[in-house]
Amino acid sequence: MRRVALFLFVALGACASSGPIASGRSTETVRATGPGVGMTLTPSAGLTTTNVAFPSEQVWRTMPAVFESLGIALTTVDPKKHLLGNEGLKIRKQLGTVALSKYIECGTTQIGPNADSYEIFMRILTDVQPGPSGGAIINTTFEASARPISFAQEYSRCGSKGVLEAKIAQLATAKLQK
Repeated sequence: MRRVALFLFVALGACASSGPIASGRSTETVRATGPGVGMTLTPSAGLTTTNVAFPSEQVWRTMPAVFESLGIALTTVDPKKHLLGNEGLKIRKQLGTVALSKYIECGTTQIGPNADSYEIFMRILTDVQPGPSGGAIINTTFEASARPISFAQEYSRCGSKGVLEAKIAQLATAKLQK
């Protein structure tokens, strides 16, 4: 029994990445089971940080319009923490006018990317903090999970492509440059 457990730990170690995981990216949950062994490794939420050259108060004021333009309804708004976002967005096929597969990776089947045909549950939160030289720091945490519509199946974690997080910072900057 110890040999089976040792084998599983060695096998998992051989599959592990040797370098750091890029910010804003999430990895898949790994489960290992066997006689006397049960383990689940789940990554934490991806955090993407962007520095912008505008004062944090100005950036904070643009954020509701940024989220609206992306098609993300706000369910969380905390002016004291400069935090806003949606902690329970259930969607299918697209976010706003953009296919979900542009933002997240949930695997692929014969009919195409799962992100475009599965039910997606997203959590996206952004906070704005004072940054260096009078600028601001935009921190975005993004998680997504998916499950097929046609089958009774649990949600599986999807990975962020980093596009949505970058787009939030780009839209905020564009709105402030007007």
